[in-house]
Amino acid sequence: MADKELTYKDVWETLSKVDVSKHTEEKMKLTYLSWSRMWNLLMENYPQAQYEFVDFEGVPYKTLPDGTTEVVTRITIDNLVREMRLPVMDYKNNPVVNPHARQVSDNAMRCLVKNVAMFGLGISVFTGMADETLPDEEKDKQPKGKKTPPKKTETVQEETPVEPVFDEGWADAFVEGAMKLIEGGLYESRDQLVDFYKSNSEAIGVLKDKFPEQKDKLDKTITSLIDTFKKDTDSEEGK
Repeated sequence: MADKELTYKDVWETLSKVDVSKHTEEKMKLTYLSWSRMWNLLMENYPQAQYEFVDFEGVPYKTLPDGTTEVVTRITIDNLVREMRLPVMDYKNNPVVNPHARQVSDNAMRCLVKNVAMFGLGISVFTGMADETLPDEEKDKQPKGKKTPPKKTETVQEETPVEPVFDEGWADAFVEGAMKLIEGGLYESRDQLVDFYKSNSEAIGVLKDKFPEQKDKLDKTITSLIDTFKKDTDSEEGK
């Protein structure tokens, strides 16, 4: 007899019962579930789940007519698919025009958490919040839209970029998330680990300069896995 096809009801009844309260954290009087903890809990229940950041003609976000942007994610569990969208926001949760890479990346991961909540996991976190879709004077202020490119004779005043905050909390979250992915079997070869290191070179450089103990902890995890790959290779060659 063939296995029963998974249904939205099955997934909801499983994930909505997962207690995420011990995995949440408080920031600016709001409760958050980090993407790494969310993904770890999802993998414990549905390791076959896949995620996708929806692409818009080579750009990882969609630009709206007023110049603000939004990211879109998609979660697939077997034959079940749900999408979620989220405005690209600054640290005050205001939509931004012309977002930089860090803002796009951070909001994409926040969107992923909301996406999984639509399957039931962590929905209690959002249920406990005031309805964020209701009108709000501060939130509904229109951000500055796109500016018309100035003529060559005009003096252009460059906007000061928003610098990402690399504090101890960031270091803990980055290393914890990376280690869970590494130890969870996401990387299956030395080359994949090298690619991870290269793609996160900026963050790892910050760890080296400001948080050497955290970097050493991450390096030991990576080295241990590389040694495992080497032993497996030596074993295969010795057959």
